[in-house]
Amino acid sequence: MDNPSGMIEDIAPWRQTLNRSAIGGANRLARLVVHHWLALANLASFVFVFLAVLAPVLMASGLALPARAVYLVYKAFCHQLPYRSYFIAGYQMAFCQRNTAIYASMLVAGLGFALVRSRLKPLDWRLYLVMIAPMAVDGFTQLFGLRESNWELRTITGALFGIGTIWLVYPSVEMGMRAEGKG
Repeated sequence: MDNPSGMIEDIAPWRQTLNRSAIGGANRLARLVVHHWLALANLASFVFVFLAVLAPVLMASGLALPARAVYLVYKAFCHQLPYRSYFIAGYQMAFCQRNTAIYASMLVAGLGFALVRSRLKPLDWRLYLVMIAPMAVDGFTQLFGLRESNWELRTITGALFGIGTIWLVYPSVEMGMRAEGKG
């Protein structure tokens, strides 16, 4: 039965304390995410890009096992074709050229967003389509064997996609987090 304090009498006091602690911890974590979402997103982007760059450095340093672990994880995000990848110290990065441009530009745009976060409005979806269209054209014409792209096109089109995605998403997330933080 419920009592006036809102606690169920059949639950042991230690369990009630544990429940209150878990709920309090979850609330603190939620407040942390709401107030620091951009720093967390930029940190995640940095780690993601850093590890892709670190893999060839590890290989060049003779640390093949951790490097192979990075390559294996990043295989889920990228085809890792050598002829479409940048190389560091003679070893292939864990991303292809296009993905390197996408994720690096997302990191740079995310860091830049921190400077203008309260003033930047979300990118209009039609302009977003214009920004990502070059990558779609480049990727699909290459996929269907109509032509072979080059590193310059893969880098430019990937960067346009990454910047456009951040500009589309981050201002909306910022508005939502501000509204949540006030509630």
